[in-house]
Amino acid sequence: MKKRTIALILLLVGIFGTGSIVIVWMRMDISKVAKRCGELEDEREIVSREVQELRGQRSRALRPSTLASMVMGRLAMPDSSKTFHVSRENLLESLGDDKGSRNQSRFAVRGEYAGSR
Repeated sequence: MKKRTIALILLLVGIFGTGSIVIVWMRMDISKVAKRCGELEDEREIVSREVQELRGQRSRALRPSTLASMVMGRLAMPDSSKTFHVSRENLLESLGDDKGSRNQSRFAVRGEYAGSR
């Protein structure tokens, strides 16, 4: 065989050999990444379950009956001496004339005052 043919064959074998090694190396990297993705998905699932559990605990803790039992005996309606009543005139005066004239219909006397229920 001619030297040129041998050189061409060796060059082609080298190119295809290098390409094959690169393909195997890339597959190994893909496998590593896939394994790491699986581990992260498992970890995310665990964290998601923990978050759901914490949401449930918060929901139970903020339930009105739970809050009422937590403050029983420590929280009560204020005495009438500590209650302030604001008249319509005081409210309109504090809001100012321009705001008060626009919102007069929003404030109606209902006969309910703090501590009267």
